[in-house]
Amino acid sequence: MQDMAEKEVDVGALIHASAGILALMLGGLMYFYAWAQPVFSGLMLLSAVSAIIISWRMNAWVPGHWLAMLPVIGVGVGYLYSPWGFTFAYICLWIAFTHFIVRGITGQNS
Repeated sequence: MQDMAEKEVDVGALIHASAGILALMLGGLMYFYAWAQPVFSGLMLLSAVSAIIISWRMNAWVPGHWLAMLPVIGVGVGYLYSPWGFTFAYICLWIAFTHFIVRGITGQNS
């Protein structure tokens, strides 16, 4: 019989995953529509904050979690320094997404 905790939905993980998937889609649109860039940036911030909260709650601070903050740094560079920061953020997001897809397919836990 499953434990009750196993049946509960992790809202933080759901927010994190949803923000990441939506950011993948809107990141591509930001090259064509000006409104998509701030939405992409907001989703990246939401994803980063939820990742930090999940890591804190699960006591799961691994180097990959810190590397996952690169898209947020890219957004900061995009707003404060140069537009290439947004492209950097988008590329890093695709790298992270690809990493998790490969991890899921291969069954790796680390």
